[in-house]
Amino acid sequence: MITRSHPDSSDGAAHRQWNELLQELRVMQTGVQVLAAFLVVLPFQARFEILGTVDEVVYIVLLVAATLLILIMITPVAVHRYFFGQRLKEQTVSLGHIILKIVGIGVGLLVSGCVWFVLQVLFGWHIAAWVGGGLTVVTLFLLLVLPRLLLPRRAEQVQS
Repeated sequence: MITRSHPDSSDGAAHRQWNELLQELRVMQTGVQVLAAFLVVLPFQARFEILGTVDEVVYIVLLVAATLLILIMITPVAVHRYFFGQRLKEQTVSLGHIILKIVGIGVGLLVSGCVWFVLQVLFGWHIAAWVGGGLTVVTLFLLLVLPRLLLPRRAEQVQS
């Protein structure tokens, strides 16, 4: 195993953080791509023709959201490639961290939205609102509230 020594220890930390960001992006990427593929082939299904105008708008919003999430997910890699070799790893990691938080919430909302959409088409607005709305609340709790509840006291002091 070949290891490089870094003259600056923060560069080593940035390199490790970059690798962790990439791994997290890989985990989310597959799910978003599967949902995007589902949304892309949906209009070619016979039942798609029964959608009303509101359902079509919701479909378009979900399709565009999935596409934007894929594009946002590849942004850190594109930025890294653009600045490769310019010793800007810490800035790239910082941007990737922000993007990953946005994408995490976006993926949660996209999944909830897709479930809502499918339930709406199959069972109507009432069931879709309860189940999809519930999933959206759970998503927001898990991705926004729970991490703040789990924040160690040591980290709270650093943030203040």
